[in-house]
This record gives sequence, structure tokens and C-alpha cells, in this order.
Amino acid sequence: MGIRMKTLHRFRTKMRRAALRLAPLLLALAAAAAVFPAPAAAAPPEGYVIDGNGFAMPTPLGYSVERVLVPAGGAGAFKNPAELVIDAQDRLYVADTDHNRVVQMDKWGNVLRVFGTKEDRLGLAAPKGLFVDDDGHLYVADTNNARIVHLSPEGKPIETFAAPKSDLLDADFPYQPVNVALDKRGNLYVQSGNDYHGLIVMDSTGAFQGYIAPNKLKFDLKDWIVRVFATKDQRDASGKKVPPNHRSVVVDPKEGHLYTVIGNTTTEEIKRFNLLGTNTYPAKTYGEYSQSGAGLRTSANLVDLAVAPNGVLTAVDSRHKKLYQYDQEGNMLLAFGGGGQQNGYFQEPVSVALDSEGLLYVLDRALGQVQVLRPNAFASLVHEASALYHEGRYEEALEPWNEVLAMNANYMLAHRGVGKALLKREKWSEAMVQLKLGEDAANYSKAFGGWRHELLRRQFGWIAAGCALLLAAAYYAAVRLRGYAGRLASSPSAGTPLSQAALLVFYPREAFARIQTAPSLPAALLLFGCVVAVRFVEIYATGFHFAQTRPEFANLVLETAQTIVPIAAGVVALWATTTVLDGESTFKQTIAASAYVLLPYWVGQLLVTLLSNVLTLEEKGLLRGIEWLFLLWAGYVLFVQIMTLNDYTVFRTVGVILVALFTMMVLMAAAVLFYMLLDHVVGFFRELYVELYVRSA
Repeated sequence: MGIRMKTLHRFRTKMRRAALRLAPLLLALAAAAAVFPAPAAAAPPEGYVIDGNGFAMPTPLGYSVERVLVPAGGAGAFKNPAELVIDAQDRLYVADTDHNRVVQMDKWGNVLRVFGTKEDRLGLAAPKGLFVDDDGHLYVADTNNARIVHLSPEGKPIETFAAPKSDLLDADFPYQPVNVALDKRGNLYVQSGNDYHGLIVMDSTGAFQGYIAPNKLKFDLKDWIVRVFATKDQRDASGKKVPPNHRSVVVDPKEGHLYTVIGNTTTEEIKRFNLLGTNTYPAKTYGEYSQSGAGLRTSANLVDLAVAPNGVLTAVDSRHKKLYQYDQEGNMLLAFGGGGQQNGYFQEPVSVALDSEGLLYVLDRALGQVQVLRPNAFASLVHEASALYHEGRYEEALEPWNEVLAMNANYMLAHRGVGKALLKREKWSEAMVQLKLGEDAANYSKAFGGWRHELLRRQFGWIAAGCALLLAAAYYAAVRLRGYAGRLASSPSAGTPLSQAALLVFYPREAFARIQTAPSLPAALLLFGCVVAVRFVEIYATGFHFAQTRPEFANLVLETAQTIVPIAAGVVALWATTTVLDGESTFKQTIAASAYVLLPYWVGQLLVTLLSNVLTLEEKGLLRGIEWLFLLWAGYVLFVQIMTLNDYTVFRTVGVILVALFTMMVLMAAAVLFYMLLDHVVGFFRELYVELYVRSA
């Protein structure tokens, strides 16, 4: 025992010393992180939105607290409430789970009725889900009693929906309803506990109709790698991976769509299903990420949502204690809230509902209260403009969008709305400016196409003459280059690296024969550097509507790594393959020759980058065709390189290329695995630093 204690003491001492040595570096990294922007790490004190690149953009506060509701009239406080719904008369219903009851209140907090008392003999047991229809009929997900209870507007029990019976369901099917919704056809949609098959659908008689809206288990490379190398016992101990289940079910009051939210996932947290069970809501990440003191990223945990008649959707994030609003296309309109004791902040928000005035009612489980939020002028304008925009009434939406911009000049969706109105008016240049600020590439391309057509109509003569001169110059340069390459081919001299590049265009076999004789590593490094430089040019010079990476958000270090690592893996894989398969090329020759293989690729990328500034998205096929043409050229040059440097036959060369590609994939997988392991090691030291210094401070 004493030896163990001494060993443990020595280990702790070493860890503390290691942390002391690492502390200055970690502090420096923390200071650097404070200088450079991080995606939505902390909410600004006012309202904000998360843009398409994950950054928080401040906005005027969209909502203010009008009042706070707690049960009045001697009903007692809530205990672990789970859900809140509001009927057409603005009456509130709260599932007071731990008190085994449902409390009905008016919008001022006065208790009107309590369901689940000794008098009504409903015998509710931990109800968690509620739904109220337009006529005031209440459906209660009576969780621990494994049933759905249908109550009349007067609170009288009408019918009970027990566990459905069907040959399609397992005999030991665990029926624990936690959420319930009813569509206009009388079908019930029930989320049962952790049932990952989807929502249970029952008709008005309680007969099982099947499942709808099943979630899929996303592929996780990290988990796959761990399971590949784990033993059977370790795989069994880790348990079976199942898809996430729905956390809330809501029926759109206007269109009748079925909305759900999914908690503890990193993408597609919000879904909208049509009658066929197909998700029609944009598949992307909703909510935001936060970053802890240890640098660990945490995703949102959406638990409930409410849909307004104008299509605006409000989602509750219990992890970050915030509310997010989205339009019908999944664009974030507003974000507000956060953890705190004061009004407008939350401890554990779990449910949200809307009344007829458009006020938000947010149920806080930890505080046992409901905060009532009224939209301010900014939110009202955003909602009005968004509704008009999605109805296609762009001209009518122009005025409220301009008012939004007057209050916040950086509001992206307002620029998009103004740009769409200007596009309809055929004010091409002005529309392009607004649509670029709104990051609307599709409509920017349309405006650019209109501007280009107008320019061609006015200046056709000059433009045609310029194009003719360019074509003539290109033809002249090609003829001169071919003549120069012919003279080089007939010369016995190995030539310079530049001359070898010219020779490669017309006589690739001769070029590689000379590279094999006199390989130049400096020339190869220069050509590899050109590939990186071309990637930078592509980032900063590609037309806005074709750009995949915004220059202002480009990480040049990461871009360099993503360019160099595959090239390095390919060179090593090719050399290793030819070495094993009786090739004649050395590692130096392989490096030097491979650098020239990339010449057609980066020349093609430069041409594509140039053309992206004169073509529209409708002409994207032309760019893809040019890319494929130059890639095929590069593939042909690679084929000639391998065959020339190693004296292979055609069929042997094809086999070597296939083996080299497989080897390259293995090397890339190893690089990804190394990165993941390194990330775990860095995470360990981050947590160690936080444990030893931050928490002990």
C-alpha cells in the first residue's frame, strides 16, 4: 500500500511539473485565441445571429421580458415541469411532471384548473408531453402510466390510448409516451421513450399505422476506427450504437407539417416532415457551438420548438440556455438568452410556446417559472420582412428590410432581401452589392448574368475585339512554345527546369527521360510551392458565386496542409509501390518528376479561377469540363512518368497506379488517425491544465 501511495505521489509530482512547464505555452495559446475570432464561443450581451461561417454577429435585442409567471391561487409551485402548450384562447397548460398533474393557467399566471387531482381521479403519473387542438381538447402523454389521455375542454376524460398492438411491434415493446401531437386528420404522433425507430403513428381509434420520421445513425470515422482495433469484449462493453430519438413533436398550425427536434446530435437537429415522412427542412447544423476553458467544443442540445403562423420557428437549447429563431429555409433570424438569474436569462429552459399576440412563453424547469417575452421593434420588422420574402413579395419586403438595415447594417438576411428586390427591378449592379453582403451566391449569379448581358449589349464590339486578341495571342504563344519544345527535344542537353516544363507540354516522355537523368529537388520544391500559391490564388480570386471558401475566413495554414499532405502521401505511395514492383526510379527522381505532373493541374485551376469571374452558375458545367480536361491531362502525364522512369509496360503501369492509389489511401487514413490521437493528447493536457490551475485557483 505504501509503495502504491509513493508511486502515485511521484506521478502527481511529475504531472504537476509537466503542467508547470506547459503553463506558459498554454497561456500564450489562450492569449492568441483571444486575439483571433472564434466561432460563436460566447453570446454577446445583446441579441445576435450566427452567420453561415459560424460567427456571432451582434444585433439589437429582439425580445424583452414582459412578465414572469408562477402558479397563482394556491396551486403550489411547479416541480420538474416538462412541457408547455397554449390553446386558441391563450390558456397555458403545463405538464408538472413530479407533481403528477397538468396545470391550466391564464396568460397572467392565474390557475384556472388542475388535471390530475384526487377529485378528477385521472391518476396521472409523471406526465411529460402535451398537445391541445384548436377546440381546446387536451392530449396528455401520461408517461409512467404508458398511455395517452384525451381530455375534453372541460377536463373530462374522453378516451385513453394505451400501447398499440401490432405484429410489427416487438412483444416487449417499451411504450413510454413522452411527446404527442395530433394532425388535422386525427392521427396521433407519439415519441415513446428512447425508441429510435421514429414516431409512432396511430389513427383516431388508437390502431397502429406504423413509424414515421426515423432518424439515421451518422457515420463516425473516429468510432469506426476505435471499433476496428477494439477486441470483441471491448466492442460489447461499448454497447450498440443507435440513432438519436426525437425530443419534441410539433404540428405547423398553418401548413400542417410535422416538426421535430433531435437532441445530443451535431447536425439536422431540426426536421420538417411531409406526409411521406421526408425531411424538407435544410439538412445542416442548428444552434451553436460553445468552447470551454479547456478548449473543448460543445454542440447545442435542442429540446423543444414552436412554429408561428408566419413560419418563424423558435427552438430551445437547454445546454446553452438560449433560444434561436429560424425562417422557413433554416436561416437564423435571432438568438437570445443565456445562463443567468436575471430576467431574459434561463437556468434550464425546456419548452416554448406562442400565444395569439406572438408573445413567447418559455418554461424554465429549474426555476419552475414561465418567462413571457414580447418582440421588440427589431424582431417584429425581421419577422414581417421574412414572411413577405418567403411569400415571394420582394417589393413589399423591401421597406421593412431597409428599416432592419437602418437598425443593424450588418444583418445578412436584410441585404439578401434588398438584393432580391433590386434583382426583380433589374438593377443589376446594386443587386450584386447587396447579394454579396447577404452571401446569396445563387441570386448574385443571376444579377451578374444580367449585368454581363447589359455590358455585352453596350460594349460588344470592344469585348469581341479583346477576345479575338486574346485568342490570337494564345495561339501565337502555343505555336512559339511548340517550336521551342521541338528544338529542345532535338538538343542533347538536359536543359533547365523551365525548359523541361515546356518540353512536358508536347513531349512528356522526352521530358521525363531528361528529368530522370538530372532530377532537380529545388525545381521540384518550386513547382510544389506553385501548387500552394495557386490554391491561394483560387481562394482570393475566384468569383464570389463560385467560391467555396470565403477569403476573410480562410485558414492559410490549414489550406497549405490540405494541399501538401495528399501530394506527399501520393509521392511516397508511388515511390514505395514502384520500389516493391521492381521499378527503376529513385526517391529523388520520383519527387522531381511528380512535381511536373502537377503542372497541368495548376494551370487548369488558374484558367478556371479566371473564368469564374466571367461565367454564371448556369454555366458551371463548362468550368467542370475544363477541370476534368486538365485532370485527364495530368493523369496522362502521370502515366507517362511511371512508364518512362521505371521502364514498365502499359498494363504494368496501370496496375502500379491502382496499387499506388490504394497505398495513398492507407497513408491518408494513417495521417487522419495520427491527427485524432494527437488531438486526444492535446485535449488531455488541456484538461490537466484546467484541473491543476484553473479549478484550484
